[in-house]
Amino acid sequence: MNLSNISQYFNHLDLIKATADQIIKDFDMFGLEIKFSGNAYNAYEELFEQIEPHIDQLLNSNRQKFMGILYRIDLSDEQVKIAVNNNSSEPFSAIISDLIIKRELQKVVIRNQYKKRD
Repeated sequence: MNLSNISQYFNHLDLIKATADQIIKDFDMFGLEIKFSGNAYNAYEELFEQIEPHIDQLLNSNRQKFMGILYRIDLSDEQVKIAVNNNSSEPFSAIISDLIIKRELQKVVIRNQYKKRD
């Protein structure tokens, strides 16, 4: 499952809530606050609007923390390069924020699939 086809899961309320929880947990580890209202219908936009300023600020002031978040979320250099090449007109912080949400959703979906098998 690649990040480009993960969007089909954005309409699953339980997965969206679990994704928001994962994002909140991962950003909290770096002292960055993310909140989620619980409204799944605009979850992507709500999370994006909170993540993007943090990413932009880290890119400008704390590259080490930025790299730590990417490592924690498990975004590879290859995934970042592909996304940048495909969206070169978008700001880098917006591309990364989109990748973070999609990668966190992907992790939740994969975990859910393995739970169902057990």
